[in-house]
Amino acid sequence: MSIAGVHSAQSDDTELTDRLTSGSMRHLLGAACIVIISWGIKAASDVLSLILFAFLLAYSALPLVKWMMHRFRLRKTFALTLTGCLVGTLQVLLVVLLFENAVNVKEKLPIYEEHASNLYQHVAAFLHAHSIDITSLSAANLSTSTEIVKYAQLIVPQAGQLFSDGLVVVLLGWICLSIIAEEGRTGPGSTMSQIQNDVARYISVAATTGALTAVVNLVLLVALGVDFPVLWSLLYFFLCFIPNIGFVLALVPPSFVALLMLGWKRALLVVGGLVLSQLVSSYVINPMFLRRKGVRVSFMEVMLSMMWWGFLLGPAGSVLGVPLTLAMKRFIPDFFNERKNAVHS
Repeated sequence: MSIAGVHSAQSDDTELTDRLTSGSMRHLLGAACIVIISWGIKAASDVLSLILFAFLLAYSALPLVKWMMHRFRLRKTFALTLTGCLVGTLQVLLVVLLFENAVNVKEKLPIYEEHASNLYQHVAAFLHAHSIDITSLSAANLSTSTEIVKYAQLIVPQAGQLFSDGLVVVLLGWICLSIIAEEGRTGPGSTMSQIQNDVARYISVAATTGALTAVVNLVLLVALGVDFPVLWSLLYFFLCFIPNIGFVLALVPPSFVALLMLGWKRALLVVGGLVLSQLVSSYVINPMFLRRKGVRVSFMEVMLSMMWWGFLLGPAGSVLGVPLTLAMKRFIPDFFNERKNAVHS
């Protein structure tokens, strides 16, 4: 082999090594950036969750603002103000309704305690007949109005904090809505415009299917005579924004109340009816609306979104997970395409 050939081979090896080293360094730097950004998100999760909820509220309300401007020829400032007033009024009405139901539940606690004690005695007698002893579990310890009031005293301050956070979210949401509603800031084909459309469509579908299912659940609970059907239907509507897990949390209270007050047969009807309505909503109505709106999100993406964003943002991540994932699906490819175009140019 000639000297020139040897030098050429060495040059090729050096160039290949440099490329591999450069690629490895880029991957390492990318991984380091992901770790640092994730740590920052987790450290600032309390404040960041409020800001993200505000943007989510703003993106959800933006179609209403545009509709009022187009339908009633309202100026943008007046439409924004009217939307903010509507959202604030709905929040106050919701809090009043929940407080009224909470007072009614407290009044019926002694009745629930009596029925829980009778249920415990029947279960204990049944298990004792099958040689299972549960005498160490006292009905008084399992469910008493005093214990429930203690838990309520712990929950009420948290509910007050949630209400105050809700007011902050509404205020921040109005500010964010004022910003993103500026005409001409983003083109119809821009990344931010696409993110706004994806998030607004997903929230619209989730709210529509949740509201329809909540109405069906309300009719079912009223027909079966379950106490506080409006409360449980509202609970379902808000928990429906937590995919999969929210339904399980919303299923327990009305089923348990039906078991205490109406017996196990009526409780089974409640569980069966709620599960059936959820299956129809999850596998028929929701996919149909998502396809019609052009929102593409798979079951695996939903579960991974809940785990990842739940780890970073806590409980708020279970609600924000899917919208954030939709935003990332739009932002990341466009970001790398812009970088690639910049390098080639």
